[in-house]
Amino acid sequence: MRERPGSPRQLEGELEIRADVVPKLNFAAHQCAFPVLRSLEIENLDGGESFEDLVLTLESDPTFIREKVWPITRIDPQGLIRIRDRELEVNGGFLLERDERMSGELTFRLEIDGVPLDRLRLPVDLLAYNEWGGAGFMPELLPAFCMPNDPAVDAILRDAGQVLRQAGKPDRMDGYRSKSRERVWEVASAIYSAVANLGLTYVEPAASFERDGQKIRVPSRILDGRVATCLDAAMLFAAAFEQSGLNPIVALPKGHALVGVWLQPESLATIVIDDAETLRKRVDLNSRSYCS
Repeated sequence: MRERPGSPRQLEGELEIRADVVPKLNFAAHQCAFPVLRSLEIENLDGGESFEDLVLTLESDPTFIREKVWPITRIDPQGLIRIRDRELEVNGGFLLERDERMSGELTFRLEIDGVPLDRLRLPVDLLAYNEWGGAGFMPELLPAFCMPNDPAVDAILRDAGQVLRQAGKPDRMDGYRSKSRERVWEVASAIYSAVANLGLTYVEPAASFERDGQKIRVPSRILDGRVATCLDAAMLFAAAFEQSGLNPIVALPKGHALVGVWLQPESLATIVIDDAETLRKRVDLNSRSYCS
């Protein structure tokens, strides 16, 4: 929302603030240094006058961003200033304390000697600390919800080791050290059995969760409550695979979540891919196994 405040001082010309900010923000974005302010510029739309000694101020409500001030020396007639210093100090403690989503707002104010020239207000959804924003906004932040160091993951790997011993196999979680695809199959299968033996109850995810996101239960909460959505379970498997030294991959077809593990010490070239054909080709090459 844009406001052009009235002023007792008549200033010729018209200045406009333009900004592109993230529509959602959570604690994971803060921890991963996700850029909040993606672009910021000021344009003098009138060719009649230049402006000097301007001040641009950014404030947030609630205070999830520390106030920032940009001094601007001069904007020429019909000039455009692109601000490159867009690093903001995010209040990580505030985001960590969020149990539920809430609405926030960023306000940009442009002034000369205290005289307001333009004001731009932009909404930001402040997500719960355990809420993923969805593939429509922050797919690359989903790995932040893979928590191999959660104590519950150690319990799963202990049970997986017992499954291996009962099958007459080495009980080591040795990743790719054996250089054997069959051994990776054994470890992945044992982890699958250990999770299956938990007797988890499936709960329906929110509609369109793969696009809009959802809260994700951490491994300890899953073991305590014994309920999980498909995405909860996928991230639980991913955490166990990673802690055992394997490389997991999560796929999000419409309405569901799947987890896989590489049978060889490989990985994709980028964190996120949106071309299903890439995965199909890998399956045809028999390079990974999938667990739903």
